[in-house]
Amino acid sequence: MLPKNILQKRFCANWPLLLIALTLSGNLTGCFRYSFSGAVPSHLKTVAVPLLQNQTAEYGIAEQITDEVVSRIQRDNTLKIADINNADSILRGVLVRVDDVPYTYSGSGQSQSQNFNVGEYRLTLVVKVEYYDQTKSETIWTREFSEWGTYNHTTGAPEERQQGFDEAISKLADDILNQTVSGW
Repeated sequence: MLPKNILQKRFCANWPLLLIALTLSGNLTGCFRYSFSGAVPSHLKTVAVPLLQNQTAEYGIAEQITDEVVSRIQRDNTLKIADINNADSILRGVLVRVDDVPYTYSGSGQSQSQNFNVGEYRLTLVVKVEYYDQTKSETIWTREFSEWGTYNHTTGAPEERQQGFDEAISKLADDILNQTVSGW
């Protein structure tokens, strides 16, 4: 251990260098900033989200997806919702497919005597979306999104299946919002 007077001499001799190092490190860290400005072109301030077209036999799901996408855009606040005639951009979509298949099984069995039951179903929604720049008359991106949700089918009540729809719709809305404002 160094005597106290030697520590004081070393500190006093090196304090200007220490001060310069601290000042430079403070200035340099200010140069490295992360931005959440996203990938939305600066001239786009508003977006119209018309009702998704529905190419499936599922009633009301396209409306639910549209409502959830609008809600997410409003909460995000990067773009403002506008009517199609006054919007800078348009987010158009088509519900292309709904798959509803067994996902988990329960039960047991050997050879001829098997007793299996479906535990959960997996409901997958496929949506094709286009983000169009009305001011430049060009498509910014086109993409197909696919998300899923699960539900238990114990009583056959519509509410059980709706849980799968709700989960898939929530994921789709997040994906569409992220692609629109972030380009992720």
